[in-house]
Amino acid sequence: MNALTVDAVSRQLGITPRTLRYYEEVGLISPTSRTSGGHRLYDQNTMDLLKQILRLKDHLGISLQEIQEIMAAEESLKELRRTFHENGQSPDTQKLAVERYIDVLRNLIGKMNTKIENVVMMRDMYQERMERSIRFLDEMEKK
Repeated sequence: MNALTVDAVSRQLGITPRTLRYYEEVGLISPTSRTSGGHRLYDQNTMDLLKQILRLKDHLGISLQEIQEIMAAEESLKELRRTFHENGQSPDTQKLAVERYIDVLRNLIGKMNTKIENVVMMRDMYQERMERSIRFLDEMEKK
């Protein structure tokens, strides 16, 4: 895929050019290159990253700050994998890399579990309200 302009990315993903600029400002994405006129261009990897950001934000309700934390954790995981696979690393260095890798994953899972618990609590609250309302209607109909 060729590099895409801000307008092309915006149209394909259904977001505004301002959203793209904001994601760039907060460090979520970077343009792959620029045209001779200075216009930003994005590649397929950035498009894929944007799709992931939008899924996390729009479908899962994850905030941009949380997305930044997830992306930072992913970058840490990549670096730890590189460290582990580098030739000449001692077993102690490899063990430390794996332990850090596990810690990063454990932290991500903990944050996700907290998010899930909060969503479940909110759902249960609405479920209870609905059930009370149904019981109220049933009682009204009996009168």
